[in-house]
Amino acid sequence: MKLAAAVKLGMWRLRVRIRTRRLSAGIDPNRIHWVNPERLQYAWEGRKLGGEEKWADRGKVMGGDWDMERVKFTDFGIGVYRGLEDRFVRGLPWEETEFYGRVLRVINGGTPLWGCKSKQEFDARCKYLDALFENIRRCGYKPQTEIAHPDGSAYIGEDEVTVRIGRDGALLVEDGQHRLAMAKILKIDRIPVKITARHSDWYEFRKEVIDFARSDPVLGGKLYQPITHPDLADIPSLYGHERFQLLRENLPVRSGDLLDIGAHWGYFCHRFEEEGFDCYAVESDARARYFLEKLKRAENRKFKIIYGSIFDYHDKSDFTVVLALNIFHHFLKSEETYHRLVDLLRRLDMRVMFFQTEAPDSVQMKDAYRNFSFDEFVDFILENSCLGDATCIGEANGRPIYRLQAT
Repeated sequence: MKLAAAVKLGMWRLRVRIRTRRLSAGIDPNRIHWVNPERLQYAWEGRKLGGEEKWADRGKVMGGDWDMERVKFTDFGIGVYRGLEDRFVRGLPWEETEFYGRVLRVINGGTPLWGCKSKQEFDARCKYLDALFENIRRCGYKPQTEIAHPDGSAYIGEDEVTVRIGRDGALLVEDGQHRLAMAKILKIDRIPVKITARHSDWYEFRKEVIDFARSDPVLGGKLYQPITHPDLADIPSLYGHERFQLLRENLPVRSGDLLDIGAHWGYFCHRFEEEGFDCYAVESDARARYFLEKLKRAENRKFKIIYGSIFDYHDKSDFTVVLALNIFHHFLKSEETYHRLVDLLRRLDMRVMFFQTEAPDSVQMKDAYRNFSFDEFVDFILENSCLGDATCIGEANGRPIYRLQAT
């Protein structure tokens, strides 16, 4: 029996390897993606899963409307999340939960669930779920490769939470709902997830991102900033997460309105929205806005995109935090934009600004209308804004980063 299972699994792995080799977007079907459980808001209501069938589509790229069969995870299926919430949050005995009665009705109707064909078997499973929850609470959430399995099990490492990716980039939970529900209830920061299948529209967008990175002669195959979507997070970038970590550590506030001038693809808006800020992404480049919009939708973010130049935006001028990272030096290149920068600084009502700029001896600054040293640029901002104090908090890629605050 074990030999037959091992042979069957080996053939499945071979099929997955063959199908993914034909794809050009660098898909690793066995890769573990670490995901915050709170990002998994939807589940896929496609075919019923059972046994190794739940792995049948690993590595596939498929068109069609299959990804529209989605529902909120909390309302998924037979009510696992609500049942576990009743048990582990409200403290109800299993027998008093709606979930328990619903499962028994299905089993008594002749349909096994999770291998249970009788009340006695389901009661045993409930005891297992109690023990599993307590183990995760005490020891943390572990990947399957770190969990003891029956000797000779052919499936070690395979039985993680699995998701599909819809056309819009949405992560759709496919299997592992009990462990995911427990992780949500226990507020686990991140769990291991495997991606089963991708919608062809998303796969084409993934290729666009990779092709964009490969075609950039300046960055040499890298993106400018990381992407937070789990299926794109492995693409290398010029800047990593160090700037975000530096800014977060030096924030005097933990909420408010945040303005990112020159947001590019929206990295900082993604990260600071997760921190609780209401974010505004300003981007004038049409190509960058294309990726900005796609990634906002893929991550189901709420931040506002401001199209065009920051100089032309007058709907709002009061912000708790302003990010001006490697953007203001562009405004020094002509007399017109220099004076518009002065006007912008004078009308912004802000509590703190994080500032980084190009080195004055950079090729970019040749023949600029104004060219400041790092300290001169900081003084220029202080003189023309409501800010009164500046501190260098660190550097990234050889460029200092300053925190400027209102006094």
